Amino acid sequence: MNALEFNTLSKELIGLAPSIPLSWGKIQNNTTDNKFNLFSCKTIQDLEVKIALLSDADKNYFRRRWFLWQCSRCDEYLFYINDEVTRNPNSKDQNYDIEFYNNLDLRFDVKGTLVPKELRSNFSLQHPEKIVNFYYSKQSAGKRSHLQNRLFIVHHSFKEAKRALELRCAWDYKRIVYRALIHRLKTNKKFISYLNVSAIVVFIVEKQDGSLCYSIA
Repeated sequence: MNALEFNTLSKELIGLAPSIPLSWGKIQNNTTDNKFNLFSCKTIQDLEVKIALLSDADKNYFRRRWFLWQCSRCDEYLFYINDEVTRNPNSKDQNYDIEFYNNLDLRFDVKGTLVPKELRSNFSLQHPEKIVNFYYSKQSAGKRSHLQNRLFIVHHSFKEAKRALELRCAWDYKRIVYRALIHRLKTNKKFISYLNVSAIVVFIVEKQDGSLCYSIA
């Protein structure tokens, strides 16, 4: 992705965010994914053509899947435009998406996500290990189930849960947050452990008054 592609896509995602369903409706699975090649759809218009004859449930599943895929591409871009970060040259490699400071120990899969529904009522920035344990232990079914170092970008709105999807598109704010993380990793390499892998959690939060804040664990 280059700057022009990012500018175009990031604006499109901002417009789409309010219409994307907050939940999958079903767990991510190979059976639904294999109905067609989602990754051949470069635009939302391409996607709508491919899903035209599917059930409403499957349409919403693929709209959400496409939206999250494109948000992930934008998140990765905002990391690797920095000199301290390199992207994995093999886009099909599941082991990592980005590497910090040319350090093999600082390779991470970037995972944009939400506070799990089961944890929202007692959500606290003070307990990031709960989210790490939840997502590693309850991974999606099928081919995407793979254990690796992960950088979780957790979006949460205290105003309204649905607005977490709009927080995924807070690109200007994310530039600032990701720079802060890059700077911190230069000297602080303490991570949250799960089995034999390491995790970082970046919370991007909307407060009740609409202001944004972040926390890095």
